[in-house]
Amino acid sequence: MLKRFRSAVMMTCLLSVFIAAVPVNAGFFDRIKEIYNTPEKISELEAQYLEAKAALDEQQEELEQSRIAAEEYARKQQELAGQNEQYRLQNEQLIARNAGLQSELERMKSDRESFTDMLFRIAAIVAALAAAYYVSLRLWRYSVWRRQRSDSGRSFGG
Repeated sequence: MLKRFRSAVMMTCLLSVFIAAVPVNAGFFDRIKEIYNTPEKISELEAQYLEAKAALDEQQEELEQSRIAAEEYARKQQELAGQNEQYRLQNEQLIARNAGLQSELERMKSDRESFTDMLFRIAAIVAALAAAYYVSLRLWRYSVWRRQRSDSGRSFGG
């Protein structure tokens, strides 16, 4: 029995060596194959590297263009803000000037109205004086005519 046990143990060891050796040999040959296929893999990796580098360069260029566009936008915003402030100040000045001109216009209107009123008053006074002159002249002529008539009636009768 011991002999049988020894032979079973020996068989198990031999089988395990052969079974273990097969993957070792396969792994070894696979590694050799991989070494010979390495230039193809390196070419693939190099192509992938070049693609990634080109994509990175493109993204960096896009980033630079975006940065330039953002700087241009910020500069334009500042310029427009300055123009807006300038227009606001100019608008305030024009509003103040407009208010001054409006008050000047109102003053001129009131002066014109007072001048027109004064002209109407002068015309009314002149017309009243002319009418008074005409009436007084008529009254004076009538009184002279009456006196002459009464004087001439006395001289004939007297």
